[in-house]
Amino acid sequence: MKKEYVLGILFFSGLWGVSEAFLGDALYTANVSYASVPLTVVAFIVLTFARACFPQKGTATLIAALAMLYKFLDTPFFACHLLGIVLMGICFDLIFGTFRIKNRSLAALLTVYLSYGSFALAITYVLRYEFWRQAGITKVLTHIGIDGSIAAVVCAVLVPLSFRLAERLRASLASEISLSGRFATGSVSAAAIGLWVFGVATFFLSYL
Repeated sequence: MKKEYVLGILFFSGLWGVSEAFLGDALYTANVSYASVPLTVVAFIVLTFARACFPQKGTATLIAALAMLYKFLDTPFFACHLLGIVLMGICFDLIFGTFRIKNRSLAALLTVYLSYGSFALAITYVLRYEFWRQAGITKVLTHIGIDGSIAAVVCAVLVPLSFRLAERLRASLASEISLSGRFATGSVSAAAIGLWVFGVATFFLSYL
């Protein structure tokens, strides 16, 4: 496995993890309506940039698994959030990787609805999480139909734009001289390590 790939996975998973751990905590603590929407949008933008850089199969799922670990370091954590993260990565891989739908707006719409739908059904009827089980089908339909629709529309606009920006940045970096390339690699390495050191340090500091 190439060094650049490992660093990229750590970098993108760290970005997603920071969003879930800190932006997510702020939104849910403040009881913000449709809190899952901005978190989904950030996640999709991160995964879009990651796919533009590393189109290998399973990359989004791997990033999601590590982002889930990052979220696990956040205390207190909720198991339902971990499920939502990993399902998002799996669904992204399925739609953008396995099915390879060319229309990126449509692919984003399908991925959001698939991730929201699979999460709501799994947490309610498979894992039978108490909060969701008590709310029943009303909660499921609201999560998919309202929260999911808002996130789907926003992602249908931003995902194609993010792909274009990521591809331009990638082409620009590829045309740089080797010294600049080494500098870019070093910067990504430092950022990736910094994100994970911050997450681990925050975890241990929470117990002091």
